Amino acid sequence: MTSSTLPLAPETTTVSGTGACAETTAGYWPWATPTTGPRDLAADGWVRGHDPRTVASGRARAQDPDYPEWLGHVKAAAACKHPIRLAGQIHVNDADGNRMATVDTEDMPDGAIYTPCGNRRAAVCPSCAELYRRDTYHLIKAGLQGDRWGLPPLHEHIAIFLTATAPSFGPVHHRVVKVHAADCRKKDGCTCRASVCHPFGRVCPHGVDLRCGQRHRAADGHLGQPLCLDCYDHVGQVVWNHEAPELWRRTIQQADRELRRLGRAHGVELRRRYIKVYEFQVRGVIHYHALIRLDGYNPDCPDAIVPPPRVITRDLFEEAVRAAFVKTAYTSAGHPANGGQGWRIAWGDKGLDLKHVNAPGGTVNLAQITGYIAKYVTKSTEVTGLSLRRVDDISVEVHGDPATHLGRLIRACWHLGEHPAYARLRRWAHQFGYGGHIATKSRAFSVTLGFLRMQRTIWRRTEGHPHTWDDEQTERVIYELGYQATGWITTGDALLANTAAAMARARHQAGIDALAGELAAHRTAARPLAA
Repeated sequence: MTSSTLPLAPETTTVSGTGACAETTAGYWPWATPTTGPRDLAADGWVRGHDPRTVASGRARAQDPDYPEWLGHVKAAAACKHPIRLAGQIHVNDADGNRMATVDTEDMPDGAIYTPCGNRRAAVCPSCAELYRRDTYHLIKAGLQGDRWGLPPLHEHIAIFLTATAPSFGPVHHRVVKVHAADCRKKDGCTCRASVCHPFGRVCPHGVDLRCGQRHRAADGHLGQPLCLDCYDHVGQVVWNHEAPELWRRTIQQADRELRRLGRAHGVELRRRYIKVYEFQVRGVIHYHALIRLDGYNPDCPDAIVPPPRVITRDLFEEAVRAAFVKTAYTSAGHPANGGQGWRIAWGDKGLDLKHVNAPGGTVNLAQITGYIAKYVTKSTEVTGLSLRRVDDISVEVHGDPATHLGRLIRACWHLGEHPAYARLRRWAHQFGYGGHIATKSRAFSVTLGFLRMQRTIWRRTEGHPHTWDDEQTERVIYELGYQATGWITTGDALLANTAAAMARARHQAGIDALAGELAAHRTAARPLAA
């Protein structure tokens, strides 16, 4: 292209502002128009998006001669958003219990030991939540695959993945996609054409038309909101959340009964092991994702994990599990708000979403289901649009707005919690009544999170040589540490520590990618050429 064919530069005009000079573009390059004058940027004193005080504190730390020592000292909690600072003494004893040395945190950088907060919620601390997710991933993988950490190979065991939901407490805005595209990401970021929300309906006693002709998008704020707030059973929903752990306990006991009947019918003994996590739906009620593995029984070694007899097929296992969920129902404790009576607690009428893991011709494999379950342990009520800590007498007035769906759920927890039998509703009002643990499992399903954390501790203390670890070492080191504070001392410290952690993660990922590339190249080179 010659110079004669180049587009002409746009005309610019100078417009006087409040102590600043701004240029507006009159041509066809609107994105070239500066949004703020240079003097405004200089007056703010911000450097590349960081407050000047942050830059100053970070520069002071980086210019300190002991900066490399400090960076190594905070390495364990470098990526944490809210690290815990501990102060005290560490004593080292010999095999006979005699004290050999004492280390005081006053002699350490910042006079404290930094430890990660360990919060599992990604909205609170992404780094600790990712570590929690990875531990859960390996815990589930060990329970499905085995052949590690003392578990036998589990490829001959059959397993079922199921999703159990709550009943309906009233019509809400929902999004249903009957046919997804081949490259659709399903729940997250789905752009497929959805069905009409509620094409048919009637006018409720409160004068609200229970119809919605919209096709909601995946991120629509109306999803999960009742069509009529007054018709929705907010009390029944928080009571169901409150009783969900007990409902699961009774269901798994009923599953044991069904498996005993199945075993007696075929002259064998069966055992089930499971792991489950909960997830909040956008309407504020929980549902469970569970993975149930079927094992056999060895009378000579009752604690051994053995595969089930071949006479028990996947279909028989599925029938027993479905029967347990259908039969389980009970009435909760009485409450004056319900005329002194309790509420009927049971699973939803839509039935179970049940799939077999690694079944021939099935769509659910080990890697897929392991990652699917593990990702939910870092989530909580964020999907509902409200993420709170504990609710008290003051915050309930702020967040318990009776004009909103979530506000009515919080109010229902607070009012029902006045009764002694439902006192836990107030404690867990920020989770709409649910107070169960994010993940529970059978003892013999897999190893524990404590075991995985201990393995990581051994790896770190032996500098990558765990075979040199002696269990008696834990008895020779005595920690006398107490809480000092939470968080980084300055924002500059947080910036430097998180930057160092991000660079370490990038190097680690680069090494993994390089190793994967070498393995792929080796497999390609070892593949015989076609004749």
